[in-house]
Amino acid sequence: MTLLKCLRYLIQGFSVSVLVLITVCGWVGVASAAATNPAKVVLLLHGMSSNQSTWNKLVNNNAGFDGRCKNPLISNFLTVKLPRNSEGIYCMRFNFGGLDRISTAPKGLDNASCSRAGGCSGDYSTFDTLGEEIAFVIDRIKSRLGPDTQVVLLGHSRGGVAARAFLQSDNPAKTNVVGLITTGTPHAGSPLGRYYAYMNKNCLPESHFNSVFDFSECAKDWRFTNLIIKKVGEVNLKIPSINFLSDLSPAIKSLNANVNKLPAIQFTQIVYDRLNFGCLGGGFFDTETSCGFNIFTNPAGPSDTALNALLNGQERSSFTGDGIVPAVSQKMNGLAGWNQPIRNFRYTKRIHTAEPKRVLDLSRALTNMYKRLGWI
Repeated sequence: MTLLKCLRYLIQGFSVSVLVLITVCGWVGVASAAATNPAKVVLLLHGMSSNQSTWNKLVNNNAGFDGRCKNPLISNFLTVKLPRNSEGIYCMRFNFGGLDRISTAPKGLDNASCSRAGGCSGDYSTFDTLGEEIAFVIDRIKSRLGPDTQVVLLGHSRGGVAARAFLQSDNPAKTNVVGLITTGTPHAGSPLGRYYAYMNKNCLPESHFNSVFDFSECAKDWRFTNLIIKKVGEVNLKIPSINFLSDLSPAIKSLNANVNKLPAIQFTQIVYDRLNFGCLGGGFFDTETSCGFNIFTNPAGPSDTALNALLNGQERSSFTGDGIVPAVSQKMNGLAGWNQPIRNFRYTKRIHTAEPKRVLDLSRALTNMYKRLGWI
């Protein structure tokens, strides 16, 4: 029943109860609003060796989502209450890793595989399978909020690469995406990823170098590899993801060869600069700006041969960025074939692993995106 017919009932004096009129006409109003005002969602995508909690500061801050953010993969998602933030926008987040244990999942160094039942943060997934996870989550969101739901993807580090892999695919769910924001994302890869190829070529198996009396370069490199997992948990150099994110990897080159398949949506990049390459974080006094574990100066760092493999004949200064991803690699519009408008936010001296916690930086980018989309 249309709103006009509802009014006619009132005008013509039909004996329709007020409750029925409110129920019927109210339903029409809600349906009409849903048709003209689709739900607005920001979907948060975490990076390598991380999980959805990396966004806690943004989620819990009133400049972000007022503590209101749901996981579309929970069993009762279709019925649970979904609150919006003060701007009327839904927040969603989930953990990558649902395809880490499939039969075709890539292996890590020494043939390592994911052994956790719930997955391993997407660290044993390809860019394409990470994209499939995003598509599945968007379909879940649409099943709850409607087929016309509009989605903005916000990806940190590998999360931004996964978003691009999804958007460059032929999956129909990408038509719901109206914007992409990436922060600290290695769009052109990172030289840190070269470490995996060096170890894979020269220092396998690990068991040959695990003696405390072994002072060879490979033994030193394995000690560093295992130490850094403990000191900087989000930097695991054993997993296949770090290999795929190398600036020299076939995976990143293949992805970037198809940048022309990106849809015409709103793009934003948050770029961090002026921190020396090799600063992995974990600083004692300032975990956001200090270099923390410096692989080039720390005695427990990699061997000289491994460091030379990372630099590959280039100057360390040419990789200045957030310590892990050079600033130039964080820029989508620096990719060959890029031809779309993009909004750029640039900040200095922030460590890579701290970027999802930069509430002010993220909220500025989000607000700008909302305005460009007409959400606010």
